[in-house]
Amino acid sequence: MKKNDQKIYLISNGDFRDAVGVACWPKQEETLTATQKALRKLGFKTQVIPPYDVKRQHGFLTKQYEGALAFSKIDPSAPIIVVLSCWAYSHHVSGPLQTHKGPILLLANFDGTWPGLVALLNHSATLDRLCLRHSRLWSESFEEDADFMKRLEGWCRRGEIQYEKTHLIEAEKLKLSPKARHLGEKIAKKIIREKRILGQLDPGCMGMLNAVINPAKLGAIGMPIEFLNQSDLVAEMSLVDDQEAQRHLNWLIKKGAWFDWGTNPFEHLVHSQVLSQMKMYSAAGRLCQRYGLSAIGIPYQYGLVRSVPASDLVEGMLNNSERPDIRDPETRKIIRKGEPIVHFNEGDIGSGVPQVLMRDIYQEMGLPPETTLHDIRWGREYEGKFVWVFEISGGAPPAHFGGWKKAKIYRQPQMYFPLGGGTCSGVSKPGMVTWARFYEQFGEIGMDCGLGEVLELPKGEIHDRLTKTTFEWPIANVHIPGYGRDQLMSSHMSNHITIGYGDILQELVATSLSLDIPTRVAGQVKDRF
Repeated sequence: MKKNDQKIYLISNGDFRDAVGVACWPKQEETLTATQKALRKLGFKTQVIPPYDVKRQHGFLTKQYEGALAFSKIDPSAPIIVVLSCWAYSHHVSGPLQTHKGPILLLANFDGTWPGLVALLNHSATLDRLCLRHSRLWSESFEEDADFMKRLEGWCRRGEIQYEKTHLIEAEKLKLSPKARHLGEKIAKKIIREKRILGQLDPGCMGMLNAVINPAKLGAIGMPIEFLNQSDLVAEMSLVDDQEAQRHLNWLIKKGAWFDWGTNPFEHLVHSQVLSQMKMYSAAGRLCQRYGLSAIGIPYQYGLVRSVPASDLVEGMLNNSERPDIRDPETRKIIRKGEPIVHFNEGDIGSGVPQVLMRDIYQEMGLPPETTLHDIRWGREYEGKFVWVFEISGGAPPAHFGGWKKAKIYRQPQMYFPLGGGTCSGVSKPGMVTWARFYEQFGEIGMDCGLGEVLELPKGEIHDRLTKTTFEWPIANVHIPGYGRDQLMSSHMSNHITIGYGDILQELVATSLSLDIPTRVAGQVKDRF
């Protein structure tokens, strides 16, 4: 594209809730201004879509039909930049982009506030899932960032940005230990024979189409889907009596969990919200038992957010080995006592698959089996190392913090969770972790994985990281050698990353390959093999 030859359209995609749009608009306006200045410096004209809406007090697309209407007025061959500074639902734009013929760029601010980088990773993985070519770009300082400006100009000229992928290696090229290969083959045969059924509630309702994997692909690796409806979860909650729910809450308090109680349900955490969460905990366990599920995924948004308090404390409880007993209402037997009921946050199958594989490996090796996913929320240098902020609204098990005595339950932020409910928050303890991500791109499944280290940072540094992101949510401060900002941002296949404590990388690779899952190892750890 020549300078001044064709206008570049800047698309503001956002959440579906106007209240979120109002709160996030100042950061989006800042990011749009920085993007426009950078493009103007390169000699290119821009137009922002949609325009600012005075009544709504923001300029975001908030529904798929709004995206479709906006794109209907754009030349289908025009260059498009989706500008991301906050969490956004990718399906608002992914449908219209599927029929767009011009070059597509996903551009985010590298900032933990709302955040844009999480949305970029989600949008990119969604477009890969939909077999749609596009490019990624991110920056903290935009026109002052020489690498950013060079890449942006390259996209404006050629319609694409290429990144080197030397931090990735195909796992088939690596030499695994005979012991790891044997264990991987053993677990894979067991999975193929017995199956691991994944219960996914209302898939795709959060706009993460990368979280929806072809059922044929999943069935072929012995992990078929059981599609469930969130209304059934609410119905089951109504069958859990108050006494059972209160017993769960009493158990948590006795174990030392700290609750940030208040009196105003619109702003504070109150007893009725947590009692509802305890009913959801029992209901989720009952569904797993009823359908023989190896894992369950509750998206919460859209529907549940208008029906019941947050699912997040429930998710952390389910993912923990030490948790209150849930009795099957028919047999009165305790459901999976002493082991986690794997929950994949936000109904993300791309985390459910590695969580189940890792759980099986941990149990076979006699290691603590707790796993979780986190958002790749942000990161910065600390004492010469790039340390990621992994943070998620729920799902993190207290075992990752060091036990229930180190778990803090805050009210979820009102902006996203109007009906409240508690988080399952804490600071992840130091130690080696294995990480993974399962995905589907351009019709093929795959797994990326590696090793990282959760670092023990000073309290002041942790507090600052939480303040710059979401203070109420669980955090893991993770260094992954050779998988820092630019390596991860250029290739990671989701806004999510799955972690569990201990080095089981070779066993995970062996199991994945034995299930015919194409696998890549990322970071410097690949050089150890």
